[in-house]
Amino acid sequence: MKRSVHDAAPRATRSITRTLLTSVLAVYFLLTLLITTGQVALEYQNTRDNLLNDLRNQHHTFAASIARALWEFNQTQAETIASGLTSVPAISGVIVRDDQGRVISKRGLTMSAQQIEEFSDSGEIPEQNGIFGYYSPLIYEFAGRSEVVGDVMLFSNRDITIERLKPSIFLLVVGALIKTSLLILLFSLAFKFYLRIPLEELIRQIRNFDFNKLERSVIQLKQLETNEFSLLEDAYNDLIERLRQHQIALKQTEDDLTAANQQLEEQNLVLEQEIAEKTLGISNLMLDLERRRHDLEVRQHSLEQEIHQRRITESKLKQTNKDLQESVEFLQQTKSQLVSTEKMATLGNLVASITHEVNTPLGISLTSATFLRERVDKLKADVTDSKLSASALDSFIHDVEEGLSLINGNLERANELLTGFKQVAVDQSSEANRSVLLPDYLRRVVKTLQPSLRSKNITTDIDCPDITASFFTGALAQVLTNMIMNSVIHGFPDKNQGSINIKVRVKNNTLHFTYTDNGQGMSSNELNHIFEAFFTTQAENGGSGLGTHIIHKLITETLHGKITVSSKLGEGLTYQFSFPVTLTNAN
Repeated sequence: MKRSVHDAAPRATRSITRTLLTSVLAVYFLLTLLITTGQVALEYQNTRDNLLNDLRNQHHTFAASIARALWEFNQTQAETIASGLTSVPAISGVIVRDDQGRVISKRGLTMSAQQIEEFSDSGEIPEQNGIFGYYSPLIYEFAGRSEVVGDVMLFSNRDITIERLKPSIFLLVVGALIKTSLLILLFSLAFKFYLRIPLEELIRQIRNFDFNKLERSVIQLKQLETNEFSLLEDAYNDLIERLRQHQIALKQTEDDLTAANQQLEEQNLVLEQEIAEKTLGISNLMLDLERRRHDLEVRQHSLEQEIHQRRITESKLKQTNKDLQESVEFLQQTKSQLVSTEKMATLGNLVASITHEVNTPLGISLTSATFLRERVDKLKADVTDSKLSASALDSFIHDVEEGLSLINGNLERANELLTGFKQVAVDQSSEANRSVLLPDYLRRVVKTLQPSLRSKNITTDIDCPDITASFFTGALAQVLTNMIMNSVIHGFPDKNQGSINIKVRVKNNTLHFTYTDNGQGMSSNELNHIFEAFFTTQAENGGSGLGTHIIHKLITETLHGKITVSSKLGEGLTYQFSFPVTLTNAN
């Protein structure tokens, strides 16, 4: 006795939906893990390259200062610069050596002496034990020649790289988790609504199949769109209908069997035709499934192309970011060049002023010498013609004495101007310590600017005790020059009379300066930006905006001091600054 389908023992089943979802998510998790790992590795490399660029930039910034210190055998300054470099976040250690390979300064976390002996060319120092860096010789430009005075190595390490990388890793992991969560939710909902629910409904309706009541065995899945389930529904209902037709035909055949045995062959033929039609229907269904599989492959190929395009876009964005970083480096180099140009422009203005000032006594001396030459020629002619008289000789002697006195006085004046200018100019281009009598030195600096001051009838008053001090005189000369020229140009733009007062006091080996002018002053908004690079109120007249920036940089960095400024519109401007010195004597 045969068992019906309903009587068959239940078999263990495994959900197709769950199997497909598990497979898809497993593949996605694997791909996400691989991609995230690759991105983390790439971010690590990029961060390390950025640190190397930072080391290279810091070298370009401080190499000239360290080279000058080594050239001048100023070990203290070299150690100070090296100590300052270790405070930069990207730098974990610094090694400065002279041209004999002797270590001048070694600070922070660096490589061992054996590890650094092999480097002789500029470039990257490969990573060893988590430490990497940048090596370059120190070259000093002197009198048109380049001299190698030593080398410098800047180091960073893996801990700094990882610290910078943490935000990127966090964003990558959070992004991956968010995308994974959304995809799990989307896949779960998609499989539920498009596969599991229709399959459960299909199974439920198929289980209601009753061979004796085929009309009630028709299934209705209520699909909103035509898909494989719709085709399966149509095929199944078509099969039910054919079974019903077959039952009718079979019943008719059984009724006619006893009466029409001769029609048996015809009925067999009909059955064969029906089987052929069913086979054809199944074949059509298989063809349709094959077509849909092909459509899925086309969609997959389209997705692969889209992923490839996104990777190209990502590469372009990285290149754009690299170009922006190069632009920032170029702007920083340009700023340094502009500061140097501004210093040379100030020195050039001094040269032009002194040239004009020296031309006057030299012109007078030249005129007197020409006059004496004519008197000598006339005297020779009188002697030759025997016409020389005692009165003519007395007149000649008197003219010679006056001419020589005039020439001597004007040449001494020109020599005094040139000597003062030479000392101030040398100071402004040097960073060496020098001991000077402070009041005389201040008057010498102001004297070099007298042509500019006289052009606007500006008087100066210096109140300074007789003290001798040792410090970076060139930095102070540059500061006072920039302050006075700023007062002439910006403080008295429309005035033909004014005054500048410079007051100096000494306390605890520190010089305290108070610089005041009675010019037009500045507004509070302009005062807030006075020390910013490229900020100027005279842009239309060619102002560079670097004068006060250089003042602040020289006082705070070169002289290791402090500066403040105060002003109101119409009430002039006051600088107050101080810096430490070494006093030789003080009264």
